[in-house]
Amino acid sequence: MERYLKALQRGIIYLTLFIISLLLILALIDVFIKLYDGLINNPFRAFIELQYPQLIDLFLVIIIGVELLETIKGFLRDEILHVELVVLVAIIAISRKVIVWGISRTTSQEMFSLAAMLAALALTYWVIKTCYKKKYNKLGSNTPKANSSCGDVNV
Repeated sequence: MERYLKALQRGIIYLTLFIISLLLILALIDVFIKLYDGLINNPFRAFIELQYPQLIDLFLVIIIGVELLETIKGFLRDEILHVELVVLVAIIAISRKVIVWGISRTTSQEMFSLAAMLAALALTYWVIKTCYKKKYNKLGSNTPKANSSCGDVNV
C-alpha cells in the first residue's frame, strides 16, 4: 500500500511539474506578444506608461513560477519540503505585490498589512538561515553541531 501511495505521489508531482512548466511557457509567450504589440501599436511613451507595469508584473509572476518549479524539484529529489524555498517564494510573491501596486490606490491599512507580512516572512527566513548555520559546519559537513539550538529543523 505504501508503495502505491509513493508512486501516486510521484505521479502527482510530475503532473504538477508539467502543468507549471506549461503555464510558464504560456506566460513567457504572453510577455513576448504584449511586448511586440505594445511597441508596434503604441508610441513609446504610452507603452512605458501603460504596459510597462503589466510586463514587469508578468516577469515577476514568471520568477515566482520558476521558484515553485525549484521547490517541487527539491521535494522530488529529497522527499522533504524545503521550508527555505517556500518562504522565498512567499517573499517574492509579496514583493511582487508591493512593486506593481499603485500607491495612490491603496489605504494605509493595506500598506501596513503588506509590510507586516513581508517583515514576518523576512524574520522567518532569517530564523531558518540562522538555524541552518548553527546546525551544520561551515565546511559543508552534513553532521549537526553539538551546540545547535534549532532542534530537528529541515532546511
